[in-house]
Amino acid sequence: MSPLPDALKVGVDSIDKRHEEFYVLYETLKNTADSEFLDAFDAVILHTKAHFAEEEADMERILYPNKTEHYAEHQKALDEMNYFREKVSSGKLMFAKAYVKDRLGDWFRNHLLNMDSDLARVITLSR
Repeated sequence: MSPLPDALKVGVDSIDKRHEEFYVLYETLKNTADSEFLDAFDAVILHTKAHFAEEEADMERILYPNKTEHYAEHQKALDEMNYFREKVSSGKLMFAKAYVKDRLGDWFRNHLLNMDSDLARVITLSR
């Protein structure tokens, strides 16, 4: 059984698989001990970079019409993650933990339900 809630599945296996991987890493990060937070956060960031690269390759392959906005959203998310990663590195763990608790999950849901669901729709139509 998939840990990704059905309401967050878009119906394209490759996208749902990437989202499931993110979801597992995110849930681990939310519940990790302070001493392991940086490693768990790095795992989320590393996965997210690869996830976005694969998604952007999908967009190029199908000539996705909204790719400029989608790419910009990806860059904004990575910039934000990297900003809070730097906070952890400078000893401000609580800032990053608050970001993970209060913003990252909401961003993921909103991005998935708005942008990624549209990408899935276009991928499905292009088959």
